[in-house]
Amino acid sequence: MKKMLFLLTLFCLLFASSPSLKSQTDILFSNSGMNPDVYNPAVILNNGMINLQMLVRRQWVGFPDAPSVEHVRVSHFFDDQSMGLKLSVMNQSVGKEVSRNVSLAYVYKVNFDPQISMNLGLSAGLVQRQILFSNLVFQDGNEPLIRPDENYLKPDFAFGMHLNAYDFDFGYAASHLTTIGRDPSISRIPLHQHLYAFYQINLGDVNDPKFRTGVSYHQQGKVQYLQIDAQFYRGMLQAGIGWRHTDSFILKAGLRISEFVEFAYSYDMGITRFANFNSGTHEFVVQIRLNRKSAAYLSPRFMDY
Repeated sequence: MKKMLFLLTLFCLLFASSPSLKSQTDILFSNSGMNPDVYNPAVILNNGMINLQMLVRRQWVGFPDAPSVEHVRVSHFFDDQSMGLKLSVMNQSVGKEVSRNVSLAYVYKVNFDPQISMNLGLSAGLVQRQILFSNLVFQDGNEPLIRPDENYLKPDFAFGMHLNAYDFDFGYAASHLTTIGRDPSISRIPLHQHLYAFYQINLGDVNDPKFRTGVSYHQQGKVQYLQIDAQFYRGMLQAGIGWRHTDSFILKAGLRISEFVEFAYSYDMGITRFANFNSGTHEFVVQIRLNRKSAAYLSPRFMDY
């Protein structure tokens, strides 16, 4: 009990210490565990395999220049050295702004006892940001003097920690660290922060149903989101629901074809007036595992920390 009180206190302190920031850049995801997996460099699959993950998100389908994301990640954890590497590539488009990011994360695992461990992660990479002013279209024909396209290429860093204790998971991540204490601008992406906690209820042994629920907080400048998720796993199938305040209600489903291949899908139904002008948001994830260990991997979680 004392250990759990300590972990809950740590979670609350991290939440309370988040400073007030400005602006928003990165798109949030809807499938179970995707926000920690993408934005926390400390989160990595530890299954003895090479893990390939591909994600495609199409937001506000039917609305012109709506946000879209493509993300690819390759990772492997070296259990005998208590460390792992994670290579990520992301392409994000919002209107006439295009951002591309490539990063390599180093993860180190600290074991406190057989049921409590912490991952610490640090990633470094490059972020390219393009503002395509030449693609702007003016309906009235009186086009002002169009600015030339702008292109920025800068180093980018992120830090994260992920704590696993019994059936609880806690984590914190901060990305775009080079902008700490600096005002955001067209060429400068603001600091982003993510904080989350998940709890898994095991309804039997490893092959029996499991239920996982959690809450996450995302601070992206003045825009802040609270997201609640619940996911049910049984055999090859998984299904879940989610809610992102002031934004959307989320439906989720997944299929594990084998221990090597999994699919996940989510659909966001908008809960604002803007929902009348689009047909929702679709997100697809494919997970492929290579180089199987001698022992079978039977975790029911899509994102097994």
